[in-house]
Amino acid sequence: MATCLSFLRVPDIEKTLDWYVDLGFKCLGTNAEPGCGLDWALLDWEGARFMLYPDGRADRGVVKDAGLYITVDSIDELIEPVKARAEVIEINPETFYGMKEIVFKDLNGFQVTFGCEVETENK
Repeated sequence: MATCLSFLRVPDIEKTLDWYVDLGFKCLGTNAEPGCGLDWALLDWEGARFMLYPDGRADRGVVKDAGLYITVDSIDELIEPVKARAEVIEINPETFYGMKEIVFKDLNGFQVTFGCEVETENK
């Protein structure tokens, strides 16, 4: 079996880690080299995992070429906590591919989506 583990390069791992944990993600591990602070973190949402790495580039730009799409059983209980902590881009009650979604930006501008199957949620 193969899996794909995404990562986001961020300017401040500690601040980003705190933001995601405050939203409800679990931190499964971190690494800090002596004198350098955090240089890696692993986050989890009910089995959906991704990593944070430092972005030391001087010119990061504003375009974010990566994002996260996390499939969950229901998004209803996530809408208010996300609204309180993030810039919501949109809430889709039903997409053409049968998903209900909340799409938002994290503190670094990356697009994050929680989505659930419309049929599954209505059962």
